[in-house]
Amino acid sequence: MTIYKILFSTFLLLLCGCSPRGESGASRSGDQVSVSVHGVNYTEEPFEFSVVDPRDEKNNGGGEHIGPYAAGGIVCCFKIPAKWSPGTVIEVESRHWLSTGSGEEISAIEKKHTVELPAYANGKAGELWVLRRSDGGFDIVSSDLQPDHPQWPGKIKGWPVPSRDFMLKRWELVRDDAEHAVKNGQHLIAEVERSSESLFREAWDLDEKYSKETIEKFTGSEDSAYHQSLKKRYTDRLRFSEARLRQIMKDKP
Repeated sequence: MTIYKILFSTFLLLLCGCSPRGESGASRSGDQVSVSVHGVNYTEEPFEFSVVDPRDEKNNGGGEHIGPYAAGGIVCCFKIPAKWSPGTVIEVESRHWLSTGSGEEISAIEKKHTVELPAYANGKAGELWVLRRSDGGFDIVSSDLQPDHPQWPGKIKGWPVPSRDFMLKRWELVRDDAEHAVKNGQHLIAEVERSSESLFREAWDLDEKYSKETIEKFTGSEDSAYHQSLKKRYTDRLRFSEARLRQIMKDKP
């Protein structure tokens, strides 16, 4: 598995209830059970969400930030009917971010979605899953299973899989960083070869401050042996950077 697949793979969630499964309380909609809330994002836009019971605004939960093609953790707690009945709805309040095109600024879009709670699998209330679909809409599922389980009752199956365009954008960021490291290494070696006094003084000051043991055998920044030591250090670093860049190019999505 490449470093990019690792970088963008979704971590599995550990499921647990925020209160004992048998806990219930009286409300206008009948007996309820308190459950944990999970969020899953099937889009390339980061978003935040919260869930609210439109019949009782004190019953709310969530507030978690979830990255692109990712899953959140466990948020406590939200009450749902212990016994499902048709017409039960949950309000999902969401905020997601879009690029303005400048490459730096982003704008937030806030929306409210009224989503009907589907029937419970096997008639049992489970954890509440809030799923942001690829089209930006929302599904909710009550289940103690995860989305990749064979018996997961939701319409969307499996964990989020990043699009190739998304993976390519992230890869380009890593590639650009690696290319910069190579160019910087080449520049440092060139500066040593042209006997840059300012480079020698700057390198000596840094070594004296952070790694004195590396300069104990040298007389100062003017020492030619120190210059050769610097060149070897920069050459080793450049070779590492070049090898990293070659691997990154091989791992292009």
